[in-house]
Amino acid sequence: MKTAIIVQPEMKLLTILKKIKNNPWIGVTVSLAVIIPSLYKVLDDVTVFRIEYIWLAIFFPLYLRSLKKIFDEILDNPNEM
Repeated sequence: MKTAIIVQPEMKLLTILKKIKNNPWIGVTVSLAVIIPSLYKVLDDVTVFRIEYIWLAIFFPLYLRSLKKIFDEILDNPNEM
């Protein structure tokens, strides 16, 4: 009797989601996609409290963390020429 390892579709989706979550470039892209439009609305009228302040508070640290991860990877890898 042979035992075969079968990759189920649910497991493929989980591995893809983990790769997306751990990819710092995705974090930078998503953060900028939320930060830039939020800044336009916030800078239009600073005196009014808007939901965009909350978006900025959430996504700006994500942006910085993703950039830190990218730069750490660049500095840790030796320059291969």
